[in-house]
Amino acid sequence: MRPRKIIAMVMTFLMMLSLLPSLVFAAAAPEGELGGQLKIKGTAAVGSELSADYEKVTPEGLTDDYVTFSWSRKVGDQLTEVGTEKTYKLVDEDLGNKIELKITGKTEMGITGELKVNTVEIVATPEEAPEEATELPEEGQEAAPAEEAPVQEIAAEDTPAEGSQTDENTQPAQDVAEDTQTEEVIDIGADEPTDSSADVMQPADGQDTENSADNSQSEITTDDSVINIGTEGYLEVPENGQAEAANQGASAESPAKQEPVYTAEIVTENTAEDGTAVLDFGTVNAGFTQENANSSMTKNVTVKNTGNSTLNFKEISPEHFMVKDLGSLEAGESVDAWVMPREGTAVGEYSDTITYETEEGVKVSFIAKLTVAEQKQDDTNTDQQPAEKPATPETTPEVTPEVTPEVTPEVTPEVTPEVTPEVTPEVTPEVTPEVTPEVTPEVTPEVTPEVTPEVTPEVTPEITPAPSFTTDISEVKFDSKEAGYKEAPAAVTINVSNTGNVKLTGIAVSVSGNEFTVSAPSASELEANANQSVSFTVAPAVGLAAGTYTQTVSIKTDQTDYLNIPVSFTVTEAAAKLTAVGKVSDISLANGVEKSAAGLQLPSTVKITTNKGDMNASVKWDVKGSAYNQNSTEAQKFSVKGTAALPDGVTNPDNLSLVVSVNVTVSRGPIVSDAGNNSITGISSDGNYTTETKITFTAVGAGMDIENPIKGDVRYQPLNWEVLEARSWDGAPYSATFRMGKNGNYTLTVTYNQQQFDGSNWVNTGTQDTKQVNFTVNAAPNQTLTPAADKTDANQKNAVKTGDNTPILPFVIILIVAIVLIAGILVYRNKKK
Repeated sequence: MRPRKIIAMVMTFLMMLSLLPSLVFAAAAPEGELGGQLKIKGTAAVGSELSADYEKVTPEGLTDDYVTFSWSRKVGDQLTEVGTEKTYKLVDEDLGNKIELKITGKTEMGITGELKVNTVEIVATPEEAPEEATELPEEGQEAAPAEEAPVQEIAAEDTPAEGSQTDENTQPAQDVAEDTQTEEVIDIGADEPTDSSADVMQPADGQDTENSADNSQSEITTDDSVINIGTEGYLEVPENGQAEAANQGASAESPAKQEPVYTAEIVTENTAEDGTAVLDFGTVNAGFTQENANSSMTKNVTVKNTGNSTLNFKEISPEHFMVKDLGSLEAGESVDAWVMPREGTAVGEYSDTITYETEEGVKVSFIAKLTVAEQKQDDTNTDQQPAEKPATPETTPEVTPEVTPEVTPEVTPEVTPEVTPEVTPEVTPEVTPEVTPEVTPEVTPEVTPEVTPEVTPEVTPEITPAPSFTTDISEVKFDSKEAGYKEAPAAVTINVSNTGNVKLTGIAVSVSGNEFTVSAPSASELEANANQSVSFTVAPAVGLAAGTYTQTVSIKTDQTDYLNIPVSFTVTEAAAKLTAVGKVSDISLANGVEKSAAGLQLPSTVKITTNKGDMNASVKWDVKGSAYNQNSTEAQKFSVKGTAALPDGVTNPDNLSLVVSVNVTVSRGPIVSDAGNNSITGISSDGNYTTETKITFTAVGAGMDIENPIKGDVRYQPLNWEVLEARSWDGAPYSATFRMGKNGNYTLTVTYNQQQFDGSNWVNTGTQDTKQVNFTVNAAPNQTLTPAADKTDANQKNAVKTGDNTPILPFVIILIVAIVLIAGILVYRNKKK
């Protein structure tokens, strides 16, 4: 083999060896601020183990070694840390609560920031748990963006050797995949290299840029498609476009709203066979009043709201009983309601079903029982019964000396049937056998002739007739009725008793007008001293007009004059009857109004229709129960419910619903974004950056996320940025990637334009805002750069890290040796020729 071929093979080997760093040794490590979407693996059930899921978290390549963990039990808004390992096993105390996972980047590993995520509510068994353990991300944790903003790079150094790969510093919300795109990196402020290891552009602000490498130098294209153009401000243009960011995490479904349940129950002291509650008041006499009745006249029932919503009870007025109105009853609340018979209830037996009804349609009933009996009369016996009356001490001394034993048996049988009402009990001791034993010892025979003629005239005269009678009711007042009534009040029964000493005949009853009717007496005769009575009834006529009627019922017998009883009855004006409740028109308002009836401009009345025409009924609105959020800036649609109160004189015999509702639409007002919310993400003052680090940042303008803007909205649009050199954005995305050629302290400044929406377009207002981030860049390991002796402040420019930390000097030396050998061969061949 010829020497020239051997030398050619050696040279080829040496050149291939010099290209190994870019093919073999380039390596990328995760670096930057945490972003994207964190999830939790595992089953949300007691006893299961949970762990972190980094599939959609940036920067790529993240592992457990780059972050710390904090597991916390979330009870309401209270957090209690329960673990710091990379996994957490759920325990019984977690049941019914949520678990929050927080990962924090280790700055010493080049990772900054933190991410949080919650589980769904922990259940008892795996069978009950949903398939997805992660809850919808909370406010403040953003999912990965749907599309990655293109990054722009301005290089200030020659590219690495052919075939080498560069690493990138991945930032939150910018997951750049090098296998799907070519990024554009801006290299800023690199000094001229002291050797051939790199061609670095000098700063553009007066530093020695004229002595940089020749503008006509050859271009060496790397795998990351960085094109070096000249020695200053060259651009690296993406070839394949932007890679798509990770998909947004699926939103968790909101829990279903609990449906209202309206139920109630009623409890009494007794229960019928069918389970119906019963109140038994027993028997009372006609004409009873609460004052003269016993304590059994008032009893209680217990009503309980067994549903999960408030019940609003309607007023009720049973015919024969008085009851307590209940009003509103909260869920689970119970109340004792009193019940008592109405005074003036006619004689009879009553078993009334009394029903409480709510505006929500709930009905609960109980049975009230009552017996009203006729009033018993106290009979007074006016006949003289000498044999049964005891002697009084007042008459004994006057009569005793004159009475003889012979007189007693003769007088007794004659006096008994002929005693008149005029004979007083004072005579009784003269004729009773009981007095005889006491007087006998004191009477002398000489007195007998004198007493006999004196006693006889006093007891023999005939009894004078004294007819009289009385009634059990002295006045009758009927309950009032409404004009148009179809049924008269219940008739009242009046009983007539004979209080005289003669038989009454020809008993008759009459009334002074046509507004009342009386029945015929039950009998036309009534014996004296008889334990009986004659009865008749009186009642108002049907169809009387509105007014008060007072008349007299007269009772007469053949033996007596008239006895008059006043009767009265009132007919009230007919009440208006509800036939319909009107609807309330929809309301539209601007956002931010007070959460009150006045703030929401709710009408105070609602139109109602009655049989006497239209009227207005006042409305009580349940504003507190509406879904309106006064603090929200978003448009809202909700309804407010209210209850109409009927005016005086309006009745609701058909039990129509008095619940009204109004739909309210609240449009959002102008959003005036605060300049204080302008920010720069992806770069921080405590970041770990070197001259090999590619720094990707995003300018976030306040209000740039406003959708469907309205007139008056204000936002801040990022305009330009500057690190030694000023560069502008033409539009979104407002991001850029750069690296510094020299170590030192730097300042990134972003300028924002304030804009206002005029109804059609966003217009600059002339106001601007700036935000700055101070950061430090350190020299990359194993990289030799010309130090900038006269520039050590924030305006110093450095080269940027590529992500390949392989020492390149040995391979450069090999390449130089290969070039020298080739040159030597060429010289040797020329000499031979």
